[in-house]
Amino acid sequence: MYEIIIKSIILLVLYLPASTDAFITVTTHLNNQKSFTSTSKSKLSSSSTSTLSEKELIRIAQAYVENPTPDKLSSDFIFRGPVIGPLNKADFVATLTDISSYDDKHDASSTKKSGLAEAFPDLQPNNFGFSVDPIEKNRVWYFTRPTGTFQNAFDHPVKGRIEPTNAPYRGPPEARSVIIDMSVGLIKYQSVGYVVDRFTNDTTDGKGAVFGMYHVMGDELDGTVGSWKMIFLQWLSTILPEGTVPKSFSKKDELPDWWKSE
Repeated sequence: MYEIIIKSIILLVLYLPASTDAFITVTTHLNNQKSFTSTSKSKLSSSSTSTLSEKELIRIAQAYVENPTPDKLSSDFIFRGPVIGPLNKADFVATLTDISSYDDKHDASSTKKSGLAEAFPDLQPNNFGFSVDPIEKNRVWYFTRPTGTFQNAFDHPVKGRIEPTNAPYRGPPEARSVIIDMSVGLIKYQSVGYVVDRFTNDTTDGKGAVFGMYHVMGDELDGTVGSWKMIFLQWLSTILPEGTVPKSFSKKDELPDWWKSE
């Protein structure tokens, strides 16, 4: 019963019209807590010595992007998007598990739910343009223009099952990057979700990353930087029991020492 009440509150907040004033006081308070959506300026060191060539750096980046398994991430890994993150390695892996293809933690009658991998079985990331940053010598940039079809049901973490519509998924061009720990050849940092052109006849209304996939499934989740709905949801996730909703950022004291947010 507790979980049903909590999820009902989340649904109410997420799908109220944007002009609703019901949470003005809460929104003002949360917007003043800039840690949830402010731009993070991290101290990403690119000065470590290495004999890795640009070709080798790109090979490591491509291998991770094509098959992003946890063993390719350094222990002090950080994930960051425009509104999601910073997430440490453990939280990043757990969050991806929650929204992609995951075990049901709450329903004893079912051991498997349908995640994004099942909902879009023909998903193609269409990554291209891998290149090494001329300033940060251990950073590899690339673009993605994902395509797919909403062919199977998706078990939304909050709303429940969304039935398939066979709607086409065609994302806008999106810039992503990975930073490689030169000493061990593992991924130390990943950034995603930075749409470079919203006017490309995409089917996501210009939304990138997971927000674009949700849009295709009819879920108008507002991923705009500064969105009061997103801020509220992120705050709510910090006070709910573990696993109620996927984490959107890690606790400050659980982030690696090298990550410094301003």
